[in-house]
Amino acid sequence: MIRLAGIIIFVVIHTFVMAVAAIISSLFGSYTRCTNGIIRLWAKGILWFSGIKMEVEGLENIEPGKPYIYIANHQSNFDILACAYAIPGTARFVAKKELFKIPLFAQSMRMAGMIPIDRGKSAEARRTLDMAIDKVRQGVSLILFPEGTRSLDGAIHDFKKGSFVLAINGRFDIMPMCICGSRHIMPKNSLKLNKGRIKVQFLAPVSTKDYTMDDRNVLVETVRNQIMARFDPDYH
Repeated sequence: MIRLAGIIIFVVIHTFVMAVAAIISSLFGSYTRCTNGIIRLWAKGILWFSGIKMEVEGLENIEPGKPYIYIANHQSNFDILACAYAIPGTARFVAKKELFKIPLFAQSMRMAGMIPIDRGKSAEARRTLDMAIDKVRQGVSLILFPEGTRSLDGAIHDFKKGSFVLAINGRFDIMPMCICGSRHIMPKNSLKLNKGRIKVQFLAPVSTKDYTMDDRNVLVETVRNQIMARFDPDYH
């Protein structure tokens, strides 16, 4: 309990400092190396203090300077930190709008170029996807968790189609990501925080140039099956 309290205090202070730094850095541009570095430093700091060791595989599958739609399975809040730690270059999250209501943190997210989405309003979600397409065309990769929420039982659940519609509309390559171990660190609906390992695997990129909206379900299952084939529920 004392360890958890110490981690919570560190996370609050560290996040506050990094949020202020991100706001200042973003005054000179949302997608600068400095802003990218602050996001990674935020993730690295929390992972280190929490006793989490990271393992990253498949970086050779990423073409430097090319924007991707990063698609990952979702087991824990630590998936966000793992993605921020592992993904090179300029990448931003498409995140639920509730996170953009947290004072200071919300402002830093907006100024750093994170994209809020209201999953309950289809019209707003479509506008968000249009905005997201513009971001990727500017060279910014996007990170999405198409399960929509963290898995409670550890299984990889059905993927929602929005991320894949975005990729097809923009003709963007998808970079599947398999995250293992995060559920053992901090399961959904739990305050228990364990030390351990998280492994991020970048799989073979999937081109969308031959896909249309009529076969988007095929694309969804292609990517999901890739991730499931590499997922190890016992890794920690």
